Amino acid sequence: MKDLLYTFLKPKRAAWLLLLALGLGYAGCTKTDNRYRDDQPTAGKFAGTAYEYLQSQPGLYDSMLLAISRINGLSDTLKTENLTLFAVNNRSFSLAIGNINIARRDSVPQMPPVSIASMDPVVLDTFLCRYMVKDKHHSADLRHTTDGIFLPTVKYNFDMQLQLGYSDASGYVGGGPLSIIFSYPGSDSTKKIFTRYWTRVNTMVVDIEASNAVINLLPPGHDFGFGSDFVRAMNRRDPIIN
Repeated sequence: MKDLLYTFLKPKRAAWLLLLALGLGYAGCTKTDNRYRDDQPTAGKFAGTAYEYLQSQPGLYDSMLLAISRINGLSDTLKTENLTLFAVNNRSFSLAIGNINIARRDSVPQMPPVSIASMDPVVLDTFLCRYMVKDKHHSADLRHTTDGIFLPTVKYNFDMQLQLGYSDASGYVGGGPLSIIFSYPGSDSTKKIFTRYWTRVNTMVVDIEASNAVINLLPPGHDFGFGSDFVRAMNRRDPIIN
């Protein structure tokens, strides 16, 4: 009788153990997914203006500060106006200047090399301001749309596109830390509607809260000016800005 009862209960016991294991596994996965999805690579708050933030990072944003200093009134904009800043580090400027000077060296007739201190300030201004969007915009403001939103720059009213992006983590597609996909649709209005022509970059850090700005940090591999448009504009014999 005892053997018969054990034979009857054994499969039921195995079934209960299987259900318990599945339940624990589901709870564990759910917790992991939420933990990664809610994770944001942010640096919290900064007690100062957007301009002071750039100054507080020696060795990282010296080139951007030099470029800003060449444009009348732009430093005041970063000190007083509400904006969203995409901070471009020194390496990004080095990449762009290298590309400009390679093209100038190979041009006929050859053109002299340029630096941030010597390049055309009008051209520099139009491209530098594309990293400064009017008003404060946090990553949470982008959650309501999957296609992103167009926002005007602080000067010239260029339309830049901001879209929320997620990296993959722990085997979960799109479950990693969020970023902002920052896009330059280009100056050619006929191509602007086709995203394949856009130049895009993902932020490394989002939502640093300064007194007058939301600051997002771009990676060192980003080419300042969004690539070929900046090179062409800087190397025109008589620069023409769209």
